[in-house]
Amino acid sequence: MNKKQDTFYLKKTLLPLLIMCTIFFVPMLMLFGKAFSDVGVLFETFTDSYTYKLLLFSAGQAILSALISVAVALPFAIFFSKYNFKGRKAILTMCDAAFALPSILVVLGFVIFYGNNGVLNKILPFKLKILYSYKAIILAHVFLNFPVALSLLTSALVSKTDTEENASKLLGASSFKTFFCITFYKIKGTVLSSLLLIFLFCFPSFLIVMTLGGNPKFFTLEAEIYKRTYTDVNICSSASLAFFSFIIMSILLFATSYGSKVKKASRKAKNLETATGKSKILAIVLCLLILLFIAPVLLSILYRSLFSKDGVFSLKSYISIFTKTGGAQVALMAIVNSLIIAFLSSLIATKMATSISLYLRHSNTKILGVLTTLPMAVGSVSMGLGFAFLSSMIPFRHIILSYTLVLCAHLVCVLPFAFRTIAPGAMSLPKNLNYAAMTLQGKQKSIYFDIERPMLISYRKKAFAFSFALSLGEVNATLALSEGSVTTIPVLIYKMINQYNYQGASALSVILLSIALVVFSIGEKEGKEYVRS
Repeated sequence: MNKKQDTFYLKKTLLPLLIMCTIFFVPMLMLFGKAFSDVGVLFETFTDSYTYKLLLFSAGQAILSALISVAVALPFAIFFSKYNFKGRKAILTMCDAAFALPSILVVLGFVIFYGNNGVLNKILPFKLKILYSYKAIILAHVFLNFPVALSLLTSALVSKTDTEENASKLLGASSFKTFFCITFYKIKGTVLSSLLLIFLFCFPSFLIVMTLGGNPKFFTLEAEIYKRTYTDVNICSSASLAFFSFIIMSILLFATSYGSKVKKASRKAKNLETATGKSKILAIVLCLLILLFIAPVLLSILYRSLFSKDGVFSLKSYISIFTKTGGAQVALMAIVNSLIIAFLSSLIATKMATSISLYLRHSNTKILGVLTTLPMAVGSVSMGLGFAFLSSMIPFRHIILSYTLVLCAHLVCVLPFAFRTIAPGAMSLPKNLNYAAMTLQGKQKSIYFDIERPMLISYRKKAFAFSFALSLGEVNATLALSEGSVTTIPVLIYKMINQYNYQGASALSVILLSIALVVFSIGEKEGKEYVRS
């Protein structure tokens, strides 16, 4: 990149960098400052055997969740990458959408479907105890992440040619040997990145562990941080544990180079065979298995929103949301809050991610990519706690301040995902694009706004929709930060679950899921070139 280009793209990145440093590093410094305010507590936290017990459990459940998710998804991905059939695209789109599925909906769906008095136990002739156990945590994590693994692995397998595999079969090798000696070797990087991605999602698990685990012995580091803050009211201890967790997660991020390397978006795809005969039957069976695993949990939420505990049909839960009662006003305000915060955080995150991605395309530095994904090393509860400490330092209290802080927390949470959606598209732009435009006397500003940004429109729309869905379902940071002043749909659902108002929580969940699916479907339609790296 020449000096003129370097100056232009650097200027375009300065504001996103300044925003990033302000909304991420300032709250984190406030949080870690609390940890260092009492060195004795900090030292005790780092040397306490219970801290390492929490670490082992957090890592253990995350590793197991990742291994099961990828192992189960791999056979499905092999088939989906070989055959084309009706419903294939719908299943893969559903898998992409599941990536942004709010954890609060999974919690509610599991309680309604797998609960001791849930839908499943009413159908079965025997009682099946799943909730409030270790297996419930793992099952919920696999439910969330199996679709992610399936989408990633299928994309990787489709992008690889079958030349070596065909040669191997001609030489008499079995399909099993061909896969593990050739195909698996080709996608081992994707398998590893899928395991890592799922591990990073499950390691700081909070809501699922707190509600479906139902026992302190199943606490992760993030759940313990919440407990020490709001139950034990031991701020120094919770801040020290948050600092410990940040160090561990940062080491994992840097050791695996996650976020430091952005791959170019692949545009190659092999031709798929049309499923016929046995393969068509197998396609139907595999699709049914996926639907039977995912659909009942989500459909049980819809069912519970329409039927009372005694099985009486009623639209009361929906009517109460839109009538002029005190409860309805809270629900409507929660919906408005969620839409405004999700829209603003997604819009800002998409603009920031675009500027950063294009700068990285023209420079050799990777530091901005690392900084942009660094928030993934901080759990959302810790993030909310950092913003809460920042809020306590501000001398005045106003509802606008609360909204601003919640918006900033959401922006930090969604920015890494917006960046990882847009960056592959930016890296795939032709290298000689700028030189050709400059030869035609195009100004750098015109090249940026009239050529590069329009070429990334599909990635940017996808990033916006993806970020919107993630922000819409964010609950942990908002719960830790808002102190009741800003109520979003997930926060209200969480409160309703604690009040055992499952019908009202289900109605709000249906509204939340409907909004997320509509926005995500639009992004999926407009962002056909999106490739998750």
